[in-house]
Amino acid sequence: MAPKVVCWRRMYDPSGHDLLRDAGAEVLVVDTTDAQEVAAALKDADALWVRTPERVTSDLLDAADGLVVVSTSGFGTDNVDIQAATERGILVVNHQGFGRVSVAEHSIMLMLAALKKLIWCDQATRDGSAWTERSAMGIYELEAKTVGLVGLGYIGAELARKLHLGFRCRVLAYDPYVNPRLSYAVDVEVHDDLETMLAACQVLCLCAELTDQTRFMIGSKELAALPKGAVVVNAARGELLDLDALVAALDSGHVAAAGLDVVSPEPLPDGHPLLGHPNTVFTPHTAGVTAEASAKLSQSAADQIMTALRGEHPRFPVNPEAWDGPASRRP
Repeated sequence: MAPKVVCWRRMYDPSGHDLLRDAGAEVLVVDTTDAQEVAAALKDADALWVRTPERVTSDLLDAADGLVVVSTSGFGTDNVDIQAATERGILVVNHQGFGRVSVAEHSIMLMLAALKKLIWCDQATRDGSAWTERSAMGIYELEAKTVGLVGLGYIGAELARKLHLGFRCRVLAYDPYVNPRLSYAVDVEVHDDLETMLAACQVLCLCAELTDQTRFMIGSKELAALPKGAVVVNAARGELLDLDALVAALDSGHVAAAGLDVVSPEPLPDGHPLLGHPNTVFTPHTAGVTAEASAKLSQSAADQIMTALRGEHPRFPVNPEAWDGPASRRP
């Protein structure tokens, strides 16, 4: 019998669905926010692919007696209950490094858009008001700025490389888990103390994974530690940054501008003060979904799912111990 793979939402690139079918799997796309509908689809499923921000909870896993593997849609695993999956012998896989170029490029775009006041320039040019106001606008260069990175993994390292080579920036980083060899390879000054690093940052960019330790790690205290006029960019996870604190820092002028690809919640509710703020730039969580990255992520997901369903070890297991215990569902 063909293994059944449930995709909670469509893959970013449909080639992943085709690869699964070509490998002999039955593919069912469940395009809903209703967890009960997903649970019904999982009753006889062998694998689940899930797209952020949909959440794989312990209750959902309880509905899937035959589930062998869960694949995320990218690197982040914060939308999957890893402990619950491990306890049930279900392997979870993610996809490491595939979004590094797309998210690094997008982060630089947000930095430039904030520093150059792109949104104001575009709107004011269209309505004709720009020509009487443009000489008084504070527009800045990224060249030679000091940029602080929170997180120095695949994306942070790629971002550091681009900032050095393209803009001759001084790059700092805070990451308690960083491999020292990586920081040397990309010429980043690693700080052991977050607030010390923040005090030197003209631009702060969040590149960290969302965990219990990093949730809302940038709040009022941290934003106050930045120099006046700093720019804040987040293309990682919305819950790394306290948006109420950001609003206050923008309103006071302590933070000059913010570029946000991710927020919490997504989308922001109508009337949220950031949406109408003149010093914000938004994109709708699209940093990692370039055509190139989407194709690679979908191919990785299809490959890892089918590898796991053959009982073999996939490339990027998040909880390999799930297959070592008495509850293991390894085929």
